[in-house]
Amino acid sequence: MWVQTGGEANYGDLRGRVVAQLLALFKIRNVLSEAAAVHRLALVRIVDPINGSRFHILSEHIRVGNRINGRDMRILSIGAVIGQAQVIPSREKQWIVNHRIDLRTFNEIY
Repeated sequence: MWVQTGGEANYGDLRGRVVAQLLALFKIRNVLSEAAAVHRLALVRIVDPINGSRFHILSEHIRVGNRINGRDMRILSIGAVIGQAQVIPSREKQWIVNHRIDLRTFNEIY
């Protein structure tokens, strides 16, 4: 899935977006509060762009892989989730991101 993590200057050609694997959706309610606000959250595993978030020369796709430092789990607001991403296995613990699968993603990156 695509997750918005920052401004368009972040993550090179991805323009502030990263690819993540959805692990769980849940909500938390503060029952001690008068307002009893509900937060809708997603637990995701972030994968890092390879090659400095630049398009691969031969395939013209972005490649991603598991984080080296192991700090890949994040809890995010569901509002940070942009949409689905198609990833294709490439090598062990690496994937190719097919950013051409839907017109909206294609237009946002280009």
